[in-house]
Amino acid sequence: MLTLVLGSYVQANCLQVPDLPAAGQSLLAAGYWSEHGGKGLNVGVALHALAAETALLLPVGDDNGGRQISAELSQMGLDTRWVIVCAAQSGYGVGLIDARGDNVIAVFPGANAHLTPAMVCDALDRSRPRRVYAQLEIPLESVLAAFSAARRLGSYTVLNPSPLRPITSELLALTDTMIVNAAEAAALFADNGARLILSAEQWLELLPAMADTIAWQGDWLIVTLGDQGCVALGRQEVIHVGAWPVEVRDATGAGDAFSAGWLWAQDRYPPEQALLAANACGAFIAERDGVLAHLPDNAALTAFMASRPAPGIRRISRAF
Repeated sequence: MLTLVLGSYVQANCLQVPDLPAAGQSLLAAGYWSEHGGKGLNVGVALHALAAETALLLPVGDDNGGRQISAELSQMGLDTRWVIVCAAQSGYGVGLIDARGDNVIAVFPGANAHLTPAMVCDALDRSRPRRVYAQLEIPLESVLAAFSAARRLGSYTVLNPSPLRPITSELLALTDTMIVNAAEAAALFADNGARLILSAEQWLELLPAMADTIAWQGDWLIVTLGDQGCVALGRQEVIHVGAWPVEVRDATGAGDAFSAGWLWAQDRYPPEQALLAANACGAFIAERDGVLAHLPDNAALTAFMASRPAPGIRRISRAF
């Protein structure tokens, strides 16, 4: 059951700081690390680690970063024919992570901006995937072209609209599952930031009405809530799944791990169990520094979930 991941590649550089800086403030960092990153890369590698059949369409630059990640993907056993040199420079990112694990991230897209609709449609035609996953570190028109082609092929579509930008009604109509964090959800559903402070209980009760503001018609709309777990709006019910207890070190990549966990688990388990597994994937990453080297395989994920009490689950039937 092949999943085609519309990837993005970023040479990620992270600084550990005591607090996230205010405007104009300079800080001394307590730590630094650099690794291969990018939302699409993280999801593709995470799926592969979970032994899911994965095709990772990855735009890279004609530079050391692009060559290095191609070699590393080959060593991991991923098919590198889907790595495409699109520009001179690969994507480049800088992240600041504070003592609580919160972060701010800036990304220069580089080669990611040159992934064209023709490239993604060719990948779909050649791979004939069961599912297509996309994020927005690549051009919006390429995501739309991919999801349009996916609909013609009968492929299931999953969208993580991050970094968030205006999403057309056409793209929403082609999306079967959408995964957003609380800040992205607030920007999608509200005209101010007040809903950023909603509790999980409030999300559970209000998400159906919020979804109506964007005329959501897909299968699942999932809002990840960090240490409150996640809330998922389905066609028949709304589900809140609590968070796995962890000591957060760095939340960078936790959302990507969640997305991969959902893609892997959705066809294997009932919705609440799939959400538990997705939460566990995100929590596993959040309690570690860095992303790519720590993405769990099946054994690590099973051991993690067995080592601590399972979070609570609550469901509310939808009223129509």
